[in-house]
Amino acid sequence: MPEAHTIAIVTGGSRGLGRATVEALAQRGVSSLFTYHTNKSAADEVVKSVQHSGARAVALQLDTGDTHAFPAFADEVRRVLRVWGSERFNYLVNMAGTSHSGLFGEVTEEDFDADFSHLR
Repeated sequence: MPEAHTIAIVTGGSRGLGRATVEALAQRGVSSLFTYHTNKSAADEVVKSVQHSGARAVALQLDTGDTHAFPAFADEVRRVLRVWGSERFNYLVNMAGTSHSGLFGEVTEEDFDADFSHLR
């Protein structure tokens, strides 16, 4: 019988609060499958950090604004779970999102469209 592992899926796990979440879970022995949008090198750093803690991590590229990408993402999650000897995950933490560091008056139409394009 496969060893039971606690596994989390964390969207947006390569930076900011998402990364802090993945790393805090690793400190508690929770392995993570986490998503990143475009910055693979940041995601690779998180994987190394988690492995240093003794947990496992896999970074999966996903644009959460592109719903057409979800079936392939789900297939990849199932594949990783099989490799890890598990049929399910225990936690889902949604941290993916966008942010702007400028003032409201500095937000461009392109910024606004990018934030809401997935609602069309």
